[in-house]
Amino acid sequence: MKKVKVDIIEAEHPAYHQGGTDRSIAQLAEATHRLTMRRVRDMLPGKIETRRLVLRAPIRGDVPELVRLADNRNVSSKLARMPSPYTRADAIGFIEIFAQRPDERPYAVTLEGHLIGVVGFSYHESEPPELGYWLGEPFWGKGYMTEAARALIDAAQPTHHYDLIVARALEDNTASLHVLEKLGFQRLAEKRRAKRAESEDRPLVRLELRRPRWM
Repeated sequence: MKKVKVDIIEAEHPAYHQGGTDRSIAQLAEATHRLTMRRVRDMLPGKIETRRLVLRAPIRGDVPELVRLADNRNVSSKLARMPSPYTRADAIGFIEIFAQRPDERPYAVTLEGHLIGVVGFSYHESEPPELGYWLGEPFWGKGYMTEAARALIDAAQPTHHYDLIVARALEDNTASLHVLEKLGFQRLAEKRRAKRAESEDRPLVRLELRRPRWM
């Protein structure tokens, strides 16, 4: 009987109700954010075609190419959040879990039907959409990622939810910074540290694109 009485007293205490209210508010805010991000995400087209490339949703058939291209230290060392080594399980998780999240919209960048890299947006609460990408080493130096990222930004602009886009790159990733600057991104003074253990001492450069000014 004492236990029941204590439970009733606790449930009637104002602090108990305040805690429940705070949790409800937080859960509602999180759900609203997810719905907002899903709506912005789903405004983007399912497929984007350029002169040489097709951007589309990642599919299970991309797994072998994902592993072959991403399991490369020359690629992963230039990125802040790619697993290394990159396994088949990582590729499947990317396609079946990561790519389905409401706060992510990745596109497989394909050339003649074969995946050569990934480009897309990430969505964070109270932050502009963030552009991210990587390209397999055999395809570097041919302008493919500039072409893919430009097409994605062009497709996003008419939705009016991408008037400001941000991007980050490791300070020593000169190729990625060059791509972003070709797309019109401007460097900001602020620098942050990469979160991944093997790159945590390497600073990240933050860039912004307010209007697409192609160079």
